[in-house]
Amino acid sequence: MCPLLWVHYKILPKGHLRCSRSNGTDQYFIDGKYVSKKNIKWIKGVAQREYYEDIIPIIEGMLTKLYLADEIYKNQIINNSYQSLCNARKNLIMPVFQPLEQKIQNFLTDQYPAGSFEEEDRSEFYTANGERVRSKSEMLISDLLYRYDVPYRYEKPIELLDWNKVIICRPDFTIMNRRTGKIYIYEHLGRMDDANYVENNMHKLNLYEKNGYLIGKNLIITRETSKEPLNTAIVESYIQEFFL
Repeated sequence: MCPLLWVHYKILPKGHLRCSRSNGTDQYFIDGKYVSKKNIKWIKGVAQREYYEDIIPIIEGMLTKLYLADEIYKNQIINNSYQSLCNARKNLIMPVFQPLEQKIQNFLTDQYPAGSFEEEDRSEFYTANGERVRSKSEMLISDLLYRYDVPYRYEKPIELLDWNKVIICRPDFTIMNRRTGKIYIYEHLGRMDDANYVENNMHKLNLYEKNGYLIGKNLIITRETSKEPLNTAIVESYIQEFFL
């Protein structure tokens, strides 16, 4: 956000402006009350503030995309500098940034113990990637990630700090954006009509937030109930918005 625009916005008068026309003359109402043109400075201030309120979210979205594009471009330049070296020289140095292809490969081949299934769990849902998951919805999500060629790991352990205690948590999916290398965690809440399940997951979501995983930033949540099943079109929207 442009600092000057933001400062200007903050000092402008608040209110809701309504404009109308009567007998060929413009009339102005602020918060439902008629305001004389003698107060045109006030009227203009309210109008300008409401205009800023419309465009500031648009500008912020544009700046976020420009910043992301700039970071990708800078990383690509640095990566190209390393990739242009001969193999003999590459073997002698440690790159400032790990090449994205190598970062993705390391992410996909990182070894960790698989999550266990209860003995009484007779459900067997296998993904297109050959993994056993815990529900049909997780299978659908995994298959969509696989179809879009999104690098992901299932139930990859992460360490979270709960006050002064380290907690090992296994998000449903840990996902890497193939263009940027950014890591996201994705949780699907599959039994939102189960009160105990909701209570347990509220604690987990609070723990994520305390550790810097914020919804819409690097934490993605989908949910369902027995009457409102998973909408795969929404999953695809998240994939296209965050992971590609």
